[in-house]
Order: sequence, then structure tokens, then C-alpha cells
Amino acid sequence: MKNKRSTASAFMVIVSAILWGLYGSFVTVLTSMGLSGNALVFLRTLATSLPVGVLMLLTDRKAFKVRPADVPLFFANGLFSLLFFTFCYTNAIKVTKIATAAALLYTAPAIVMVLSALLFGERLHARKVICCLLAVVGCAFASGLGGELFAGAAASAGAPFTLAGLLLGLGAGLGYALYSIFSRMILNRGYSVYTNVFYSFGIAMFGFLALSCAEGSAGQVFESPSRTALALLCGLLTGSLAYVLYTAGMKGMETSRAAQLTTIEPVTAAILGSALFHQPLSVWEIAGIIMVVGSVILMNAGD
Repeated sequence: MKNKRSTASAFMVIVSAILWGLYGSFVTVLTSMGLSGNALVFLRTLATSLPVGVLMLLTDRKAFKVRPADVPLFFANGLFSLLFFTFCYTNAIKVTKIATAAALLYTAPAIVMVLSALLFGERLHARKVICCLLAVVGCAFASGLGGELFAGAAASAGAPFTLAGLLLGLGAGLGYALYSIFSRMILNRGYSVYTNVFYSFGIAMFGFLALSCAEGSAGQVFESPSRTALALLCGLLTGSLAYVLYTAGMKGMETSRAAQLTTIEPVTAAILGSALFHQPLSVWEIAGIIMVVGSVILMNAGD
């Protein structure tokens, strides 16, 4: 029974990572249609929080209750994790390849592994460390860094590896890591998966609405119904569905293991970037993808 529950949790996390891998493609299409990054993320967070809120209203209204002492934790998850992470990741995609942004995002498992050991007492056994290192190195190769370091810039198949892209990608990794940490704290205090997603994304939504108003892009939400519908679809798939699956899956396993399994996202993002937008993959990037997939298989080889 325990193995079945563990397998189901791993499956939910991996599916959530595949859905997140779609986000870069949505960003590329929607920004090319003229939608600003802040307006896009406002619609995404709206399409994440609102359906979950409706589900809570229909099935469990008690899930709306939050103890006053825990309110700062939800604000921390919404602002210091989701808003910061999404701002960095969305802008990283603009200045670099989808594969590069997604790969740099996955410095997060190493951060989560260390913080989980310090905060939650999770054991750092050898297989977990090896899987994490394999995933981080694989992500670095998938980002084009392998070609830059070992074979010259030409070997990275034209990957624009810039300082801005590097810093934004690493910032996204830190923000994503904090989502796993804050969400674990919220779950440990007895709140449901839906309560966490509804309030955390609701707070982030208002943050991005404020940013959209400040830059004058809030009106873009109403300019093109088709563009708005596509952004809302992005939110439903890569937001509400993906985060509910991830948080539910994380509930059934260690935080560090859940974070490491999501390294399948850059594989999805890299393949889609290559297939849909003709962003070339070098031999180093392909090697990185293989390493990431291998780390996920190794992580699930046993408990």
C-alpha cells in the first residue's frame, strides 16, 4: 500500500512538471502576440486561484478558514515565492532560450534539499544526493552551459547565454525552491492543498495586477479575447492543475524528493522549444536531458 501511495505521489509530481514545461511555449506565443509579461502572469494566477476557489466553495467551505497567526506564511508564499519566481522566470524566457530558462530554474532541487534537511529534518542519503547532483549538472548542460565551458560558444547551438538570463534563471530557481518550503510549512499546519493554492496564488495575482497597472499594461487583458482566452488556458493547465497535482503529490513524499522529480520540466521545455520554435539542441543539451531523465528514474528506483 505504501509503495502504491508513493508511486501515485511521484506520478502526480511528474505530470505537474510536464504541465509546467508547457509554460515557456505559452509565454513565447503570448508575448509575440503583444501581451506583456505582467499581464500574462496576472491572467495565469487568476486562472489558477479562481477555479480552486470555486471548487472549495462547492466542496469544502471550511477550507477558506485561515488562522490569523498563519496569514504571514501565505503572504510569504504568494509574494516571496510565486511573485518573485514567476517574474524572474517569465523575463528569463524573454532574454534567453526556453531550454536555458527552464534549466536554470532547476537549481531549485539542490536548494530545497539543503533547506529541507535543515528545516524538516529530511535525511540526506547517498542516492538522493547523487540524483540531485546528476539533475543539476544535467540542467546546466541542457541550458547550453556545457557547450560554453567545454567546446566553445559555437557548440551551444547559438544559445544566448547572458548574465541577465543567468541571474533571472537563478532567481527563478530560488523562488521556486521557496514555494516548496513554504508549501510544506502550510501543509504541516493542517491546511489543505486547495487552501494553499487558493490563497498563495490569490495574493500573487493581486501583486501582478499592481505591477500591470504600474506599467500601464492592465488594459491588455481586455484588448484581445482570443489572446486572453489563451492566457487563461495557460493558467488552467500550468497553474491550477499543475500546482494542485504538485502540492498533493508533495504531501505524500519528502519535499526534497518532490522538488527533484520536477526536473523533468526542462526536458519538456527543451523538447517543445526545439519542436515548436526551432530552437536547436546541441549534443551537450541532449546529454543534459538524458542526465535529468536518468536522475528521475534513479530517484524512483526505490524508497
